Amino acid sequence: MDPAGLLVELIQARSPSTEEGPVREVLEAALRGLGLELEVDRAGNLYARKEGRGPEITLTGHMDVVPAGDETAWPVPPFSGAIKDGYLWGRGAVDMKGALAAMVAAAAELVRTRYSGSFSLLFVGAEELGGAGSRFAAGWVRPAVFVLGEPSRLRLMRGHRGRIEPHLVFTGRQGHAALENPENPLYALGEALSALKELELGTDPDTGKNTCQPTRIEVSPNAINVVPGRVELTLDCRYGPGVGSQGVLRAVRRVAAGAEVRVPEREVTLGEVALSYPFDFPPYVLPCEDPWLQRALSALGQKDALLWPFTTDAPYLASAGAPVLGLGPGDPALAHTAEERIALNEVREAAHVYARLVRALGGSDAGV
Repeated sequence: MDPAGLLVELIQARSPSTEEGPVREVLEAALRGLGLELEVDRAGNLYARKEGRGPEITLTGHMDVVPAGDETAWPVPPFSGAIKDGYLWGRGAVDMKGALAAMVAAAAELVRTRYSGSFSLLFVGAEELGGAGSRFAAGWVRPAVFVLGEPSRLRLMRGHRGRIEPHLVFTGRQGHAALENPENPLYALGEALSALKELELGTDPDTGKNTCQPTRIEVSPNAINVVPGRVELTLDCRYGPGVGSQGVLRAVRRVAAGAEVRVPEREVTLGEVALSYPFDFPPYVLPCEDPWLQRALSALGQKDALLWPFTTDAPYLASAGAPVLGLGPGDPALAHTAEERIALNEVREAAHVYARLVRALGGSDAGV
């Protein structure tokens, strides 16, 4: 199976978060002829499995994509699946429909070569909303190891920093801007911003420097001749397992100039399932000496595994009791941009790499 044609169909099937149905239908049609057991769970996640001997190796990725934004800003229409100079353009090409197409092609290769081991594919929804699909699937899938296809230029990855989104709420006395008002909450905001600029959260030995950046300010009421009664500052804090999310919150509260510090909840309805969780997306770091990781590195001839700069579904998948290895085609720097595109040769190579990983991790050379 050439994954290029399937990838074109996947790009053309629009799949914003929680509306993954069109992409799931394309994937189901592609998998139906391979003789795999297909299941769609209550959250709309698609699971395809081949029974066999040995440990179950699960290839996994998310079906949803971020919005395309202003479609006229794209060199090509973002949902056309256009191919130019060996690259397929479109929203989701890198993040991460290229990996999904490659995984299906890998499954076809394993079936064609009569691989005798056990493997599965898990395609989930609403990753871009904090991993809702994976959070639900982790309650019932039980593989030996996951291979997560987030883009990595086909380098093995072993995790990433976490992300928490604290909101700092400053309150004062609303009033007319023509009058003096020492209770203007913007002054407290200014003090907090100055302190946050100097905030040191340390460095994690695995994930590197912990960071905290202000990203958004909202005032209420929002009028240029009114002193606001309420100001809300949003932070984007990235952290490793050493400091943890609670360590970040303690540090922020110390410099918050009397603000209320809270982490909002996200509520997601996915299929028949309603989930609620805080805007705290934990880190995931697989130890360098993990035997599954070492076996994968050996199989691919790679010296070591790296870390993604962004968060993924890895921590939620890992809650199922299995380690998560990362590897996917595409340049992560192109994800979420109007320049999103992926080299078709890299997608084709990814299909063979996934099949090789399944064989190596599954401990069976049948069909090789």
